[in-house]
Amino acid sequence: MAQNITVVIIDSDIDSINSMTNYIKKLDSKVVVEGTATTFERGFELIHKKRPMVVIIEIDKDLDVAIDRITQILNRFPQVSVFATSEDKSSETILKVIRTGATEYLLRPVAETDLAFALQKLGRLWLTREVPEDEAGRIFTIFSPKGGVGVTTVAINLATDILDVTKKPTILVDMDLNAGDVTTFLNMKPSYTISDVTTNISRLDKSFLQGVIARHESGISVLAEPQRVEEAVSISGEDIKKVLSLLKSMFKYIIVDAESISARTTIALEMSDQIFVIFHMSLPGIKNMQRHLSFFSKMGLGRDRVKLIANRVVKKSEIRIEDAEKVLNYPVFWAIPNDYETTMACLNKGVPISVGAPRSQLNISLKDMAKTVIKSR
Repeated sequence: MAQNITVVIIDSDIDSINSMTNYIKKLDSKVVVEGTATTFERGFELIHKKRPMVVIIEIDKDLDVAIDRITQILNRFPQVSVFATSEDKSSETILKVIRTGATEYLLRPVAETDLAFALQKLGRLWLTREVPEDEAGRIFTIFSPKGGVGVTTVAINLATDILDVTKKPTILVDMDLNAGDVTTFLNMKPSYTISDVTTNISRLDKSFLQGVIARHESGISVLAEPQRVEEAVSISGEDIKKVLSLLKSMFKYIIVDAESISARTTIALEMSDQIFVIFHMSLPGIKNMQRHLSFFSKMGLGRDRVKLIANRVVKKSEIRIEDAEKVLNYPVFWAIPNDYETTMACLNKGVPISVGAPRSQLNISLKDMAKTVIKSR
C-alpha cells in the first residue's frame, strides 16, 4: 500500500471492534487504527480529533438513524471515506447506504479478506486523489446563551486580529439573524446581506457568493445580517449549511457571530472547528453556562471544541476565574479584561479595538487570544 491509511472504528460490539483491529494490525504496517468508540457521540469526537482517512461504522437496525449519522460525518468531514458494516443483506439497504455516501458496505461479521480488499482499494484511490493546495477553511463560532455579553465585539476583533496575524482570507458572518449588529459596529452599509444569498440558494456558487460579500477597510470580508425580520424568519438550517460549506472553500478563516440556540445555530455549531462561548463572571452567567455545557455534551461537542471565554473580567471581582472553573468543572480558555469605555469608544467610531485603541490592555489580550486560537486544533 503506497500511503498510510488511518482508521477510526465506531461499533457497539466490542468483540467486533477487537476483531477488525486485529485484522488491520496483521494487514499492513501502513494501516493504523487511530481510535475506537462504542457510541456515535464518542466516535464523532474521535473523528474530529484524529481526522482519519477511514471511518468504519456499524449500521444497526434503525436504518434512518444510521444514514443520518453517515450524513453527519460526511457533511462535517468530506475527505473521510466511510465503510458501513451491517448484517442486512438486502439490496435496498445497501443501495440506500451507498447513495448516502458510504464508500464500502461490508457484511457482518466482517471478513478479513473483505476488509483488506476495501482498504487496499482505498489506498489506490488516495494515490490518485487530488489534494488541495491548502486545507479547507476553519470555522470559529462565537456564541452566548444570552445577549449583551460581548459576542459581536469578540467576533469582530477575533476576525480582524486573525487577518492581521495570518494575512489569510478571513470572513465574518453575522448569523445573529434577528438582531445582528456587525455592520453597525463596523460602520458599514452593505448592498447585500445573507438573505440575498439564501433567497437565491439554487444558484449559489463561489462567483455569486463573492458578489454579495462586503469588504471592510480592515481587510476582512463580511457577510451581513438581514435588514428585515421577515427575511430572517425564512432562512433555514439547510441554507446555513450550504453557505458555510461554500465559504470553507473560499476563506481560510470563517468567524460566525451566532444567535442564541436555534436549528440554524445548531448547524453552525456542528460545523465549527472551535466554539467560543462568552459569559460574564456572575452567578446568572455561570448558571447559564452549566445548562449549556450539558447541552453541548449531549450534542457530542467536547472540551476540544467548546472553549469558554470570560468577558469583562475585573481583577478584584467577588467571583474569580478559579471559582467559576470549580463550579462548572470546566476550564476557562480566556479571560478578557474589563474596559467598557474603550469598547464603547471604538463602537461609536465604528472601528475594531486594534484600530481605535491599539495600545490598550484590552487589545493586547484580544490579539494574544487570536494568536492562540489559530494554533489550536
